[in-house]
Amino acid sequence: MGSTDPRSQLQFSQVSVDLILPLRHRMLRQGMPFESARFPGDADDATVHFAAVQTADEKAVCCLTLMAAEWEGAAAWQLRGMATALELHGQGIGRQLFDHALSEARRRHPTWPLWCNARTSAVGFYQRVGWEVVSDEFEIPSAGPHVKMVYSGA
Repeated sequence: MGSTDPRSQLQFSQVSVDLILPLRHRMLRQGMPFESARFPGDADDATVHFAAVQTADEKAVCCLTLMAAEWEGAAAWQLRGMATALELHGQGIGRQLFDHALSEARRRHPTWPLWCNARTSAVGFYQRVGWEVVSDEFEIPSAGPHVKMVYSGA
């Protein structure tokens, strides 16, 4: 009795926003109009979208977006819309995709810090990959309780 490691059937790469919108909608905006998964800034030249894509069907199973945004008055990357298909949670795919995106972010702008508004339900994941909470909890009306986090890892 064996099973194939789903991570071996994935490609981690920069992608178009259109490839990740179905996953963003399903995981982050369920019950809302599909267009709610499209974020202001998605089409900006400085914005980069990343996904773990199943090679068999070209579907995104994990995604994240990095947008140029200020943090404490300086140029920075804001991580937005990170999501992993529910059936693949806990398999290290989010960490692999974040590492891939971080490498590209550092190549483009080595000194830019990274920050995000993280759902409180995802704080543990972010902390495990090197982020720290830097704010009190606050509510985003369309998405629930969040905290601000900054990446402090290597």
